[in-house]
Amino acid sequence: MASLALYYQQLVDLPAAQSLCVLVGLPKLISYWPALLGISIVFQLLRLSSNSLSSLVFGAKFDSLSARQKYDWGIRVVSQVHAIIVVVLAVPVFFKEELRRDTLYGFNDHAAQLYTIVCGYFLWDIFVSVSDVKKVGAGFVRPSLQYYGASFIMFEASTIFLNINWWLDKLGMTGSRLQFYNASILLSLYFIVRIVFGTYMSYSLFKDLDAHGTQTSTTLYYFYRVGNHAILGLSYYWFYLMISAVKKRFPTKVVDKAKKVA
Repeated sequence: MASLALYYQQLVDLPAAQSLCVLVGLPKLISYWPALLGISIVFQLLRLSSNSLSSLVFGAKFDSLSARQKYDWGIRVVSQVHAIIVVVLAVPVFFKEELRRDTLYGFNDHAAQLYTIVCGYFLWDIFVSVSDVKKVGAGFVRPSLQYYGASFIMFEASTIFLNINWWLDKLGMTGSRLQFYNASILLSLYFIVRIVFGTYMSYSLFKDLDAHGTQTSTTLYYFYRVGNHAILGLSYYWFYLMISAVKKRFPTKVVDKAKKVA
């Protein structure tokens, strides 16, 4: 462990890396970029090993999937692991005193480690998306808004049950009681963390920015606002689509049976 820590520090001390972090306006990234890259590599190793592990667990049902479905399965395994980890780690951020005192520009090492994992996941996702020529995305966290950033990471709580819903489809359990229960949790959690909590925290964010956001440039302020409104608007729209999908997938008789069993 001592040798690993020494090697990590040597990477942190690389002049070229330090200069690059300063150049792009992310000086606090200097201490975390090796971990960010390492996490991306770990996520890729997890994806590569997920099919073998899934075959052992689910047997013929998994083996009968197409190559494309197995690939997507591995992607969702990584997504699931990431969602569980970051949601658990995001909760303590709301109780860090230095972040509660300064919700816009406060800094905390626990929050920084959390965002390192998030950025490592996004970096891995960019690599997968580009290599798959399917979609391209990017995400980086500036050394601000650590407090409010955790509230949007909580959105990932609904991703956990969304992935389970996809897996149940692929395992031939579409329309089952288990999928109905999972869909019920998914819709409830989605409404709570994205619609209710997300709307409230968005309002609080811009209320704080309008009152105390002296260190935030006008360009960045409107970038936050446009991006936030777009995400919230999509969340409302997706919630509508999810309700419609559940109504089509689960006839009234299935819902009635599930209620009787409960």
